[in-house]
Amino acid sequence: MKVSIHHKTSAEAEIYADLVETLFDTTHTLITGILSGVLIPTIAWLSTGTASYLGLVAMMAAVGAYRVEVLLAHQRTPIQIRRRDAAIWERRYATGAIMFMGLLGFSAAVLFNYHHQEMIGYYGVIIMTGVTGNLASRNAARPNIVFWQVMGTCMSLAFTLLINFSPWYWGISAFLFFGALSVFKTTKFLQGHLESALRNGIDAMRQRQKFSIALNSMTHGLCMGDSTLTISVMNRRIVEFFGIVAAATPIRLDALAHAIGRSAGMAPVETSMFTERWMRHASMAHANVFMHKIGDRYFDFHCERAEDGAFITVVEDVTTKQRALREIERIAHFDELTGLPNRYQFQDALGEDLSQLKVEGRTAALINIDLDRFKEVNDTLGHVFGDQLLAHVGARLSLCAPTPNLVARLGGDEFCVVMRGSPETEQIAAMASRILTEMSRPFLIDGHRITIGASIGVAIAPTDADTPVGLLRCSDLALYKAKTNSRGTAVWYTPKMQEELLRKREIEDDLREALARNELSVFYQPIVDSRRGAVVAMEALLRWRHPQRGMVSPGVFIPIAEETGMIVEIGAWALRQACRDATEWPSHIRVAVNLAPLQFQQSDLVDTIAAALEETGLPPERLELEITESALISHTEDVEAKLNSITLLGARLALDDFGTGYSSLSYLNRFPVKKVKIDQAFSRQAIDSAKTQAIIGAISTLARDLDLDLVAEGVETHAQLAFMASKNIFLIQGYLYSKPRPIEELLPLLEDWADAPRLAEAALA
Repeated sequence: MKVSIHHKTSAEAEIYADLVETLFDTTHTLITGILSGVLIPTIAWLSTGTASYLGLVAMMAAVGAYRVEVLLAHQRTPIQIRRRDAAIWERRYATGAIMFMGLLGFSAAVLFNYHHQEMIGYYGVIIMTGVTGNLASRNAARPNIVFWQVMGTCMSLAFTLLINFSPWYWGISAFLFFGALSVFKTTKFLQGHLESALRNGIDAMRQRQKFSIALNSMTHGLCMGDSTLTISVMNRRIVEFFGIVAAATPIRLDALAHAIGRSAGMAPVETSMFTERWMRHASMAHANVFMHKIGDRYFDFHCERAEDGAFITVVEDVTTKQRALREIERIAHFDELTGLPNRYQFQDALGEDLSQLKVEGRTAALINIDLDRFKEVNDTLGHVFGDQLLAHVGARLSLCAPTPNLVARLGGDEFCVVMRGSPETEQIAAMASRILTEMSRPFLIDGHRITIGASIGVAIAPTDADTPVGLLRCSDLALYKAKTNSRGTAVWYTPKMQEELLRKREIEDDLREALARNELSVFYQPIVDSRRGAVVAMEALLRWRHPQRGMVSPGVFIPIAEETGMIVEIGAWALRQACRDATEWPSHIRVAVNLAPLQFQQSDLVDTIAAALEETGLPPERLELEITESALISHTEDVEAKLNSITLLGARLALDDFGTGYSSLSYLNRFPVKKVKIDQAFSRQAIDSAKTQAIIGAISTLARDLDLDLVAEGVETHAQLAFMASKNIFLIQGYLYSKPRPIEELLPLLEDWADAPRLAEAALA
């Protein structure tokens, strides 16, 4: 018989080796079988004294000794070698087993053949069948060996009965045949179950190995246990995470937690707190997560319970994620430029403060700060300087309002200070004054001396508002008032400001419908040559007649239109209307139209002007476009390109409110301006202020040297007219000649204005 496992699969080879091993596991039954087998010829020899039986005893004893030697050799051989050479050991076992059972069957057959009428003959049969019946259980792993064993045992007697005895004995032969077949079938049955059990065991072992590999390959730590919080499974990552000595399971959860605490160098109190926390979360019926800092690292403990009360905890090292989240949180809550709390953090902190105020009955002051002329710094020096300036501003404010006050940057050039501890009115005023002083003190940045300023709005909590949003709204209203009235001041919030805001919102809503309802109109104010009393141009001025409010002042609705962006649409309409009206005037009279700064920011400005000229048919040289310094101060290259394009259209450019900006002279040198209008503030002060008179004289000389038309705005008296003439300023605009009026009222004056004030009359006055 030749058996090989060289071509078997790994699993089949493992099972085969296990089956062969079972042949040698029943030592006591093997010895009992040998002794029982040898007993048959021994009894025959003792009973008959026949020498042939003694020979059988000797042969069976020799084979039995061989079997015992194989058994002992098997036990002495290392398990790995035995399993590797399983086929060899099977052959050795089969050789002894089959030879021994063959001799046993032969002995029983001989004994029955000669002594069937004596009790000794039946002893042999009984012993033979007993030993044969035991084969199924002892050699169940290898049915092929059992087959040859039962053939060797039973067939000798079966054939003896068939050949040497009468048919009455043939029933015993049939019994032996079917008995042998039954033993073989039983062996096959047992071998199937044994092999299946071994296969399942290997599968289970491999599953355990895979589970162990997967468990110990996890990037997360894992421990599992029963309802008593006794851990039965724990992977290697737990040991690596916490630097503990690998503990044998089962181990109590609290014991593991204490071991972790000791390894991390926790204080006993902290270790107890960590242990209690883990056990409490592991006992919860629902899935939950808690984070704990152990040493210098952060871990998430994901705890969950099974239906039978068992628990599982998955441990994740979230140190990197936590640090990233903290950095994100820092970026989200603090301003990068100044390091101060940002709007989000500020509102959160302010909300906590206001909650405490209600409980403790204290007050707090919110100081809202907006920098003056910051945009000019950005536009002239660039955003890099602007950013550095903001950082310096934040540092100064922090010195002005140290802890426990809270300083924050809300965005752009807007800062806030919260004065805590129920400050008195005098303390708040002193703080506001100190901030204004510090903000007006020059900043030295990269060799540049930068002077700005600030405007302040103040609101008191909980008197003015008791929520962060409400308090900020109140301080914003006060700040808006400060910037509108006169910059560089601090204004305290009053309820009247809210009423003014509501009125402003109402006006804004109505203004959006004003164009559609045909409520807007264009008035005109003449620009007169005072030497002849003749109108040379008329400035178009927007007016709004509201059906309920009547005439709404331009000083009210124009700023609203500029804030909301409606000035772009309204300005385009006013331009078209002014060009259309001017086509009805004498051709020597030009029309002057103001362009708002926001209009200048529109990419289609030049197209809008060209379309208005083409639509109305007004010659371009009759159109003057008045621009202010604020329209020129930003986006200089873009502005210059637009001004050149307007000049190419044929329209003239005039610089309005000249003398009120700090860089007007540079504009005269750079841009194609043909007319300059002296701001009306100079006209009002012309009689009483020697400095103003000197400035006006200098502007006049400059205009003459640059060949620019010069217009004096706001002339209201004959004395002012005479002074302007003394400075060679003859183009006059002001109430002395006419207030802004509808075109219908001015048309009769355009050809011949007989009663217009003239220089001779001004001299007499």
